[in-house]
Amino acid sequence: MNQPLPKHPELLLGPNPLLEPLPPPIAFTDLPQALARNPFADIQVMAYPLAYRENLIESIDQFFVSTSAILEIAAGLQILIRRALAVRNPLIKTERVRINRLAVLDDENINGLKLMPAMDGAGMLVSGMTATGKSTIIKRMLELIVPDQVIMHGNSTACEWHRVTQCYYLYVDQSSNGTRGGLLKRILEALDAAVGTSHFAEYKRSTNLDSLLVVVCKLLSLHRVAVLIIDENQQSNLADSPWALEFVLFYHSLMNLGISVVLIGNPLAFAHLHMLSQVMRRFAVGGIHELVPALASDRWWKRDYIAGIRTCSLVEEWQVDDQWRDAFELTHSGGLTGLHKALFKEIQRSALRRGGERACVIQTDFTAALKSPRFLEVNRVAQAVNVAQSDDLIPYTDIPQIRRSKPPKNVSKESTTATPPTPLATETTASLTRMLRAFQAGQTKDLNKVKKRVEALQSLSPDDARMLGVSDELIRSMKEAIPGSDDPPPKRKAKGAVK
Repeated sequence: MNQPLPKHPELLLGPNPLLEPLPPPIAFTDLPQALARNPFADIQVMAYPLAYRENLIESIDQFFVSTSAILEIAAGLQILIRRALAVRNPLIKTERVRINRLAVLDDENINGLKLMPAMDGAGMLVSGMTATGKSTIIKRMLELIVPDQVIMHGNSTACEWHRVTQCYYLYVDQSSNGTRGGLLKRILEALDAAVGTSHFAEYKRSTNLDSLLVVVCKLLSLHRVAVLIIDENQQSNLADSPWALEFVLFYHSLMNLGISVVLIGNPLAFAHLHMLSQVMRRFAVGGIHELVPALASDRWWKRDYIAGIRTCSLVEEWQVDDQWRDAFELTHSGGLTGLHKALFKEIQRSALRRGGERACVIQTDFTAALKSPRFLEVNRVAQAVNVAQSDDLIPYTDIPQIRRSKPPKNVSKESTTATPPTPLATETTASLTRMLRAFQAGQTKDLNKVKKRVEALQSLSPDDARMLGVSDELIRSMKEAIPGSDDPPPKRKAKGAVK
């Protein structure tokens, strides 16, 4: 008689108490349905008077529709969590020996941490400008695959523990000032909040970063944290941080301990990572993902997102032309799901406040939404995104260059220059001049940034350089890319670690 298959395919390889409490894995084809969430699906919202319905508008933020643009991110997170739990199975003797060695490691022994047997840990990069939904998909997927963040394990002879409080994941924000100590202490705070400890109070005044690093790595390992998620990475607090490479070494330390690392943030924050081959190889396990604003030609926007969110309506009727509505919403959301939700709420709010027995949206509700104090600044961001998709001069410093519109095919050079350009208004010329100066200043800043990165790479110890995949050839090529730098790079220091 055939034995029933275990709910976790990984258990075919043997039992694993860290994995068993989780729900079964979600098949890739089932992700769209599993991720979907409509807060009004089981509520008779149309039975309420219009004035009362306005109180439900903010619940639209809870709506979630899966699109083809985010499915791989959801799948990547599931891969990382289950992979980390599988390789750290406490029923395996070598893993029990490893974790016991780590538990008794002195907090001051940073070299001892580096000498721990390295595991094949992994990571994932999720980048995108504000309102692309990068944080939302991670949090939504966590709700599904890890419904209980913390699990208590009792006495186990097989695992050789008396009691273990397992924390499946930690979600923290990168320190706003871009310091290593700030991030390490935020991790301690998050761990305390999850498992009820008081490590932050014990170490909040600690200034010994090597010791703090050992403490954090030990605690994450002892609580069997499968994935550390670091959000709010920006150019200012990561890529431009004087400790940018030290952060990368920290990620590597965690991966070597079998802890997956997910970085979420602005694409400008991760520029320095793309030049490190070992780093990118590990982050590629969960995937290198970049979410960009939608264009009218992107199928996921209208087919998935727009079709889905329009089912989350608090009004009875929309009396507007569909093509006009599609164009208006795309223009004034910049193709960003987060901005579109804000617009969607204000349009309905305008219709509901007009009163009557039935709510009917008309064109004036769309234009009224643009004047709402809750959408005025959002609309400015949307228009900046529209500029960023077709022009090099971007009016916001944290909006990365997105996509450039391509000229239509079969258009000759003669046809593009036959009509003289329309003179620009004085105000427009002045604005472009300011942006051009900012662009030139940014070029100088980028050049100085490269010089600092070369100096930081040259200061790495041989061990750290090997771990990051930094070679003399890489440093030489970076030096050659700097104008006026013809001298060969100085030899890397033989001893010492990055401070």
